[in-house]
Parts: sequence; C-alpha cells; structure tokens
Amino acid sequence: MTATILARAARAASGLSQSQLAQRSGIANSSLSLIEHGKREPTVSTLESLLRATRHTVVIIPTVRSDAARIAAEISAALAVADDSAAFRRFLQLADNLNAETGATRVGLTLTEPAPTGSTQWDAAIAALCEYRLNSDGLPLPSWILSRTGTPGAAWAPRTSDYFIPADPAHVPREFLSRGILVESETLQST
Repeated sequence: MTATILARAARAASGLSQSQLAQRSGIANSSLSLIEHGKREPTVSTLESLLRATRHTVVIIPTVRSDAARIAAEISAALAVADDSAAFRRFLQLADNLNAETGATRVGLTLTEPAPTGSTQWDAAIAALCEYRLNSDGLPLPSWILSRTGTPGAAWAPRTSDYFIPADPAHVPREFLSRGILVESETLQST
C-alpha cells in the first residue's frame, strides 16, 4: 500500500476533513493535500504523525500481495476511464490475493478500509469478497466490511466480458447475495 492510499484511507475512516487532520497533526494543509494526491512522498515521521492524529497505526504483514485498499484504488482508476474489464480483473486479483493467504495475513489484507471507488456496487462487491474470504476460515471481520451493504433489492453483476451471462443466484455466496451483487463462487476460484 502506498503512503498516499494509507493517508487518505486513515483520514476517511476517521471522518476528519483535511483541515481537521492538518490541525490535529501539525502538518500543513497544503502538504497534506500533496500527500493525499500522490504528489509528495511523506517521510516516515510525517506519515506516523498523520496516522497518530487519526488514531491509526502502521502494521507490517509478511506478503507481497496487494491489499483491498490498494486494489479498490486501482478499480476506481479503471472506472474513471470506463474500463470495466480492467476493474473486474483487479477484483479477481483481490480474490486470488485473499485466497492465497491464510490467517492473520489474510485479515491484514482487509484491515485498511478502502476509499470509495465511485461505484456503490463495486464498493459492496469488494466488501462482499473480503467477507466471503474471511468467513471461509472463520476469521474476524473489520467493521468497514459490514458497513458496505450495497443495494440488496437491486441486483447488479459486474461486466465480465463482451457477453452477458447471467449469474445463477443458487451459486452466488450469501455475502454477495445479501448486498445484491451477483458473482458466482466459481468466478472467485483461482485457476
């Protein structure tokens, strides 16, 4: 995860505005803006000050896999240029990343709340995927996962190809169905 994503996610999760965080951390609002927009790389001490002001901390986990927050940012970037297939590929990469890890490392990949992607459906799909993978091993769920409820009454399926192949609700995990996201469990299996 980059310092940009971490700083932005910690501020968003704390409910602070940039001005409020700047005041709490003692870091200039202009510097904070540059950090959050990826135009300035903060020092370790600056990042620690920002995180401490949001009541967060850095936790290092032994993995080379991207976490949910980073992949959500990549999905957001794909959606910004209307590249649905790239968004779906990143979603499948998150499924593979979570499937490849176990225990605390799997939980660690879901700890930082992802910033909104710009799509409530994709936000709900990311939460559903994280919940699905964590539940498969009886692991604890970070609170942000349960707060992204989607729209259960309005079913949505991500565009997976040029052809529309409807999902069979009987094969959609409950974590997805409860949010109105139609993704079959077979789609989430690593190949």
